[in-house]
Amino acid sequence: MSARPTVDVVVATNRLLPYLAVALQSVRDQTYANRRLILVDDGSEDPAGLERLAGPDAIVLHQASAGLSVGRNAGIAAGDGEFVAFLDDDDIWPPERLDQLVRVLEARPDAVAAFGDGRYVDTDGRPFGTWTTEEAPPEAFLSGATPIPRIVTLVVRREAILRAGGFDPSFRFAEDDEFILRMLRVGPMAGTGTTVVDYRRHDRNVTLADWRERYRASVRAIRTNVADANAMGDERSARLLRRNLRRYRSMMAAAVPGRVAERLRRREFGDAAADLWDGVRISPAGFTRGAFAKVARRS
Repeated sequence: MSARPTVDVVVATNRLLPYLAVALQSVRDQTYANRRLILVDDGSEDPAGLERLAGPDAIVLHQASAGLSVGRNAGIAAGDGEFVAFLDDDDIWPPERLDQLVRVLEARPDAVAAFGDGRYVDTDGRPFGTWTTEEAPPEAFLSGATPIPRIVTLVVRREAILRAGGFDPSFRFAEDDEFILRMLRVGPMAGTGTTVVDYRRHDRNVTLADWRERYRASVRAIRTNVADANAMGDERSARLLRRNLRRYRSMMAAAVPGRVAERLRRREFGDAAADLWDGVRISPAGFTRGAFAKVARRS
C-alpha cells in the first residue's frame, strides 16, 4: 500500500508568542503521519528561539521582515508535498485535523482545497464560540452568497496553488481572502463538516484592526480578483465578484448603526459621527437596513 500524500505545514511568524509552542505541538500530535513542518521566521527578534521550538525535524527559514504573504510563499516554495496547510502561530489543531481534510481531498480529486469549521478559544485555550462554513459551489462563494472558508481551516493542493499563484505580497491584510477567492476561480472547495482548528482570541490578533482598515483591505481583495478575472477574459467570475462587492459593502454598512450606538453610549461623539458618515458613504441602503434592524431588536 502506497504512502499517503505529504502535507507541508507552513507556519510564518515574526514573534515568539507564548502560544507558539502549543501551536507547533498540535502539529506533532496529528494522527496523520506524512507531514512536514516548515517554519518561516519573518524577521523575529529571536531566531534561535524559533529554531528550538520548531525542533530538529522541521525546515526553518529566516528572512528579513517582509510580511505574512511573503513568508507563506517562501514556506510553500521550500516544500514539495502534494498538499499545503497553513497554521497561525497562536492557533491549535485537533489531532484528527489533517487526516480528515486529506481524506476529503482524496475522495474529491476535483477539489482545489478542503476546509472545515472552527472554534474560538481564549488565551487559556477555553472554548467560547464556534463558526461553521457551508459547502457550496464556487459561484456561491465568489458572489458572496455563502461566506468563503477561512485560511486557518484549509488544506490546499500544491498544483492548484501553482495554477492560481501564491499569496499577493502587496497585501498586508486580507491577503488570505484575496488568495482564497483566486483559488475558487480555479476550482471547488470541499468541506469536512468537522471542527479543524481552535482559533485563539487575544489582544495581539491581527483581526482586531480598525474596521475601516479591514473594510478597505477586503474591498481591495475583491477588486483585485475582479481586475484579474477581467484580464483573463473570465467575465463570469468578474460578474460574480462584483456582486460579492455590493453584498460586502452593504453588510459592513449594516453593522455601523450598532457601532454608532455603542460609541454614543460611551460618549465618544466624534468617533460616532465618523462612523455614521462612513457607514452612509459605504452603502446608504445597507446602513438604513442596519438601523431599522437595530430599532426592531430594541423594540
